[in-house]
Amino acid sequence: MSNSKRITVLLLIGILLGGYSCRSVKETSIVALQKMSKTERLNAIISSELQYHTFSSNLKFAARIGKQKKEVTVDALLRIIKNEAIQLSLRIPLLGTEAFKIIITPDQILIVDRLNKQYLSETMKNVQTRVPFDLDYYSLEALLTNRMFIAGAQKITPENYTAFNIKENDFLVNLINTNAQGIQYDFTIDHSHRIQLTQMNRKKGQSYLQCKYSEWGFASNRNYFPLLIDLALNVPNDTYKVNLSFKSVDINTDFKIDLDAPNSSKYQQVSLPQVIELIKNLL
Repeated sequence: MSNSKRITVLLLIGILLGGYSCRSVKETSIVALQKMSKTERLNAIISSELQYHTFSSNLKFAARIGKQKKEVTVDALLRIIKNEAIQLSLRIPLLGTEAFKIIITPDQILIVDRLNKQYLSETMKNVQTRVPFDLDYYSLEALLTNRMFIAGAQKITPENYTAFNIKENDFLVNLINTNAQGIQYDFTIDHSHRIQLTQMNRKKGQSYLQCKYSEWGFASNRNYFPLLIDLALNVPNDTYKVNLSFKSVDINTDFKIDLDAPNSSKYQQVSLPQVIELIKNLL
């Protein structure tokens, strides 16, 4: 895979995809599952999801390519308006001002580079062709908020339950869905009915994305939520890692996400390859 493609993948993981919150004490024992039917199990998982209209969190964003020792770590702000928009703002170290802003909607991706006074506006459809998985807006939003999903569907309803195969032992449940492209989505759930691990596999394991949830604590509405999300993408000959460490998780606060592109008299519009080159230089 070329360097430009490597940077493309890492950038897209970072932008698509990362409390009240004193962190909870880690569990020291494994708790057995309750016996349930498949429908009861899925109902319990869906009802245990984070309930929100807006989601806002200050966090640490860290990214690394392959086996490189160098890791980029910055403070960031993540904001989500459910089913409408995701915004990730990366801040200048020490100064705390916004350096980079990424906004994602179901149809569009906007990247604003405030340091170099330039921006990118690209359709979601075009960006999807550059990643090895069928990740649409709603799937990405679900990944960031610890929810199950079916690629291409806004939400899971009881009518979708037949799409999942279920495997379970005494302690863990795996719910597996395979789409028309042969991409397998595997969700691992424990006794709390919450997702501990989401995995996506393509072409018999040649490419996979893994999203691990840990350090469970509380959002401002007292819903249980993972305060650490570790993402790892493996493709042939390459590995990419993104870490999102949430400092706080505020639910249903009032804010707006500005979806407009910057003033063209002050910012230059650039292409995706140009943005990739900028990120490459930073890493």
